[in-house]
Amino acid sequence: MSVIVTHARNRVAYNVVRSLGRRGIRVYTADSIRRAMSFASRYSTGHFIHPSPFTDPEGFIGRLIEEIGRLRVDVVIPVFEETFLLAKHSARLSDCVATVLPTYQDILLAHNKDRWALTARRLGIPVPASCSIDELRTGQLEARDLRYPVLVKPKQGGGAWGIRHVDTPDALRRMLDSEFCGGVPWERFFVQERIRGETHCVAMLCNRGRTRATVTYQQLRDYPATGGQATMRVSIRSPAAEAHLQRLLGSLAWHGVCQADFVVDATTGIPYLIDLNPRLWGSLTQAIASGVDFPYLIYRMAREGDVEPVAGFRTGVVTRWLGGELGAFIPHLRKSEAKLRFMRSFCFPPTRTALYDDFCLSDPLPFIAWLSDAALKALKFRSLKPVSHETLEGVWD
Repeated sequence: MSVIVTHARNRVAYNVVRSLGRRGIRVYTADSIRRAMSFASRYSTGHFIHPSPFTDPEGFIGRLIEEIGRLRVDVVIPVFEETFLLAKHSARLSDCVATVLPTYQDILLAHNKDRWALTARRLGIPVPASCSIDELRTGQLEARDLRYPVLVKPKQGGGAWGIRHVDTPDALRRMLDSEFCGGVPWERFFVQERIRGETHCVAMLCNRGRTRATVTYQQLRDYPATGGQATMRVSIRSPAAEAHLQRLLGSLAWHGVCQADFVVDATTGIPYLIDLNPRLWGSLTQAIASGVDFPYLIYRMAREGDVEPVAGFRTGVVTRWLGGELGAFIPHLRKSEAKLRFMRSFCFPPTRTALYDDFCLSDPLPFIAWLSDAALKALKFRSLKPVSHETLEGVWD
């Protein structure tokens, strides 16, 4: 009854730690930095520091195997993009620990936005129109031929990293005249039509393509305010979006968790698949509060080989990411037409918050650790803009 949880610095890992620790499972937390919020959790039995999985992947895998043996753990649950590295080295890990991971090739398909779109179209799943940067820069396609607004998006990335909103052909042409996009080579990007509407997110756990658990939620507020990670959400049913993701994961015989973002067109009501996340996702709290404890299901599946399907989830449940809400307050206040009403609903929402991603009265130290780390970064970089210890600028291939 023991597990290692990686990427202990973020709220997703904290929710895994909190979920499993409350069930009496010994949880060891791990990261490549010394100030990781989950290290401070009352549910963390112990922690260790390892080499960065992004700059020293071999060192990371070697240290992880050492700690698996030393701590005698049964299961490893990766949280961030080190998930991809564990899948890549699954053969080395399978003899010493249990995991629930997709194949590395399936991860690459889901992580590359220009690749999964082809599979989705073949299955009849609506996706926004898109084109390559090369088609525009070589004149195979004219900027004026696109339907605006559009998004210039990285093929790999997450959390709204690298996304540019473009409203006119002239603005897109001016952007393409630059040698790089924000210092990143253009080959990393593609152009996608922007669909206007509500964002519905669906998360699933599958066993070789067979669905074991599902939860769906609507983003009520996000950060950045132009479209990013949900800071406030509510659980809902979105049958068409759920059916689309189930069909896609079933066709891939997917093993593990996957989360997808759909934008429901405000005019037609059609849900368009806009993103796939082949790992644990930022709004994991929402699933747990809605009655689907993904961390515990993953742990059980790793140990037992399978779990019984979860019948459903509670709708109308509201959760919030407190740190994200602090960052989102000013941008959303500026966007609001009724500012007093916004401030009142922000501070006193009409529906009670069932759970916070990063704060718990019975376990307050992780949030304090995160807040102090954020303050130190703000002083160091002289900016309130979040600065990550690791970037999303690397390429998985």
